Amino acid sequence: MDDKLYESLILLKEGIEKDPRVIRLNELDEQLNHNEEVMVLSYKKDTANTLYNDALKFFKEDSKEVKDAQKALYEAKLNLDNHPLVKEYNEAYKEVRLLYEKINKELFNDFNLKGKHQC
Repeated sequence: MDDKLYESLILLKEGIEKDPRVIRLNELDEQLNHNEEVMVLSYKKDTANTLYNDALKFFKEDSKEVKDAQKALYEAKLNLDNHPLVKEYNEAYKEVRLLYEKINKELFNDFNLKGKHQC
């Protein structure tokens, strides 16, 4: 690999790591992984998801069992998503995703345009 390109990539990586949005997302990720409330809500959502998938295997999609399992999954996911820390994490994630989309567009836009003209 070209030394200049390699150095540029290292600088880009370091710049991304130092971006306040990325730093905040990493902090929130760490908090999520150590928050007992979030872990319990996540476990309940995962359990509800498993029960829903099991219900789909054994019952018709419009059966009471599947509908009840689907409702339980919806409520478990809603409870998890409404936790303040999860909400904050999701907002931070959106900001970082937009940052990566902008970087992707800046770096690869010319390639994408060339590829469209070749079709």
